[in-house]
Amino acid sequence: MTQTLSRVLDASLKLAVTLSRGAALAALAALSLGSAAAAEGPAKARAPAEQVIAGGKPQRLIVNPTEDPSRGFAVTWRMEAGAGKGLVEYAEATPGPAFEDAVQTVMADSEVIQYVPRNGPPVSATAHSAVIEGLKPETLYVYRVGDGRTFSAWRQVRTAAASAKPFTFLYFGDVQNEVESHGSRVMRMARRLAPEAALALYAGDLINRSDADREWAEWFDMAPDLHAELLTLPSPGNHEYGPPVDGRQPLAPQWRQQFTLPRNGPAGVSALSETVYQVDYQGVRFLSLDADAISDSPELADATLKWLEARLTDNPNAWTVVFLHYPIYSTAKGRDNAELRAALEPVLQKHGVDLVLQGHDHTYARGRKGGPVYVVSVAGPKQYVGGDREWASRKATGVQLFQAISVDGGELTYKAYTATGALYDAFRLSKPVRGKPARLIDLAPKSAELDLKRAP
Repeated sequence: MTQTLSRVLDASLKLAVTLSRGAALAALAALSLGSAAAAEGPAKARAPAEQVIAGGKPQRLIVNPTEDPSRGFAVTWRMEAGAGKGLVEYAEATPGPAFEDAVQTVMADSEVIQYVPRNGPPVSATAHSAVIEGLKPETLYVYRVGDGRTFSAWRQVRTAAASAKPFTFLYFGDVQNEVESHGSRVMRMARRLAPEAALALYAGDLINRSDADREWAEWFDMAPDLHAELLTLPSPGNHEYGPPVDGRQPLAPQWRQQFTLPRNGPAGVSALSETVYQVDYQGVRFLSLDADAISDSPELADATLKWLEARLTDNPNAWTVVFLHYPIYSTAKGRDNAELRAALEPVLQKHGVDLVLQGHDHTYARGRKGGPVYVVSVAGPKQYVGGDREWASRKATGVQLFQAISVDGGELTYKAYTATGALYDAFRLSKPVRGKPARLIDLAPKSAELDLKRAP
């Protein structure tokens, strides 16, 4: 994040509580309208910046959790360049349109973005971000976003309960390639089979090229209803990082511009802001780790480990879920993240982490090693050859999957489904006494493991 944008953020946080967080986090990169054609002869000047949204309607709408999801939620969207100030209207939901008589308004932080992607012409847009706070726990709210003249449809989102209560969340491995054409059917099936889900976790590689705005557009178009109504918790993968600059890979500029995530990661470490964060939701502590930053920088790895140790030590929740991109135990042929495993596994085991959700290897595997249950999954069409997975109890290659995970008191139930809706894997963790290791009950179907090949 640039110093200028940081100053905007710091100033915005001093405003009244009805104002949203800083414009730095509201900024959203614009849609790349395609790869630039290969030039013949002398290089030609770039075309003028183009507005990336026609018609003025809000685009790329997403809700993210705040640090206390029982009291609020964050909203991010964008409109065409020059759209002016953005706002959010919200109210407690009613069975009919009566809620319109009780609508409240929160002004968004708005920023005109001029963006030059690595591929394609310069583009521009107006980005908006708002944090809705002071809400009632366990309450359904309606909201819509716009500029005072043009609005989105009314959307609904429910705040969390203030204490532990049953709920379901979704987990997706890498989507990465052919995001809208292939990823969307997985998302639709997930909503069909788990309509009560409250959260959606992504374990990195949401797209393929970090700053390719067309791919980001596909990601939002892949599941517009899910992103607008389920609290979305993304963790970055290596494909959210670009080519090295001054010896370090930069995070996609879109990340902090289009997601408004809790800023409770390692204090004073701006490189980990909104990639390393914590969300407590109804008895579960969710911890996002930036695997690429850990692998890329000893300083960032040290800061992450100290933060993780502290967050696991002071943890009042019955369940703990860690999600990151690189697997502790790899599943693809020729891969092994030995240094990452050496750094993280002792901490995860020491503090009794229950579930570690991962991506990167474009295969599926689930197994238990020394306490945590480790899962590697893939939601997109890119598939790798499976490697050494002797640690795993259930495996698959060539299969797109999603996971629906339900928590109810002392039980956590995990189900993995294929893109066609077939149950592929399942288990239950039973923890009748808090602080004791959970007992694993394997519920996997008796069907043969799948080892499929993608047609050429």
